[in-house]
Amino acid sequence: MMGKLRFNNSVLLLLVAVVCGVLAFFGARRYLAESTAAVRQSWEQRYNPVPVLVAARDLPAGRSLEVADLARRAVPSAFVPRGAFRPEDIARATGKPLLVPLGAGEPLVLTQLLQKADPTLAARLRGGARAVTVPVDEVSSQAGLVRPGDHIDLMLAEERVQGTGRCVLVRPLLETVRVLATGQRQNDPSRSAEAALRSSADDSVDYSTITLDVTPEQAQQLAIALRIGELIPMLRGESDVHPTRLASRGSGSSACTADSAGSSSSPRRALGHSIEVMVGGDAGAGKTRHWFPGG
Repeated sequence: MMGKLRFNNSVLLLLVAVVCGVLAFFGARRYLAESTAAVRQSWEQRYNPVPVLVAARDLPAGRSLEVADLARRAVPSAFVPRGAFRPEDIARATGKPLLVPLGAGEPLVLTQLLQKADPTLAARLRGGARAVTVPVDEVSSQAGLVRPGDHIDLMLAEERVQGTGRCVLVRPLLETVRVLATGQRQNDPSRSAEAALRSSADDSVDYSTITLDVTPEQAQQLAIALRIGELIPMLRGESDVHPTRLASRGSGSSACTADSAGSSSSPRRALGHSIEVMVGGDAGAGKTRHWFPGG
C-alpha cells in the first residue's frame, strides 16, 4: 500500500514537472519571438531607406545649383542629416549658390546653401526718402507697442522762458510718418503674414529709438526739433494715413507758469484764462498760476 502511494506521488510530481517545463518552453519561446520582433522593428525604423537629394557629381563652392547637379538616392534614415532636402523640395534647392564644396553622393542640406538675405534698410527707402532715427521712451513709444510699418504724427514740445516764468509750447511738427524700424527690428514685407505674426510675438518690445521714413526737408525739421525741444510721437490708426495739415495751420497750444506775486501785472494775461495751483509743504503753501490760450 505504501509502495503504491509513493508511486502515485512520483507520477504526480513528474507530471507537474513536465507541465512546468512545457509552460517555461513556450513562455521563453514567446518572449524570444517578441524580443526579436521589437529588435527587428527598431532596426527597420533606424535603417529604413529615405529618399533625399544628393550631389550628382563633385560641386565647387559658389556654384548656383541646377536640376542636373542633383540626384535622388535612398539613405538609411539614421544617417539622413538634419535639414536634408527631399526630392519634392528640388524647387527650393535649385537656383541658390553653394557655401561649401559638395562631393558626389553627399546629401544636400539647407545650411550648405546661401539663403536670400533680408533687405537692408537702405533697400526699403523710397526714391528721395531719408531714414532718421529719433529717441523714444516707454511712454512716447506707447509702451513699446509701436511697430515697423505703423504711421505716427510728431508733436514738438518746446520750453521757453518769459520774464520770471516759463512757457511750454506744443505744436504739430510732422504728420503720417512711416516707422521703418524700432530699435534694430525692421519690417520685412516679403515675409508671410504667419511668419510676421510669429516674429512679432517673439520680439522684445524694449527699444529706445525709432527710425522714420522722411523727406530731406522733414529730416532737417527733425534735426532742428531734436535740438530745441522734445518729440512726442502719436500713433495713427491703420486706415488713418491721410494728413490733416495741422502743421501747416500753425496750430498749437501753450501753458505758462509764473509766481503769484507777479501774476497781476504779468503780460501773460493775454494768453487767456488761468488756473491757480496751491502746493503745500513743510515750509508752507506756495502758489503758481498756469496760463492757457484764450478761446
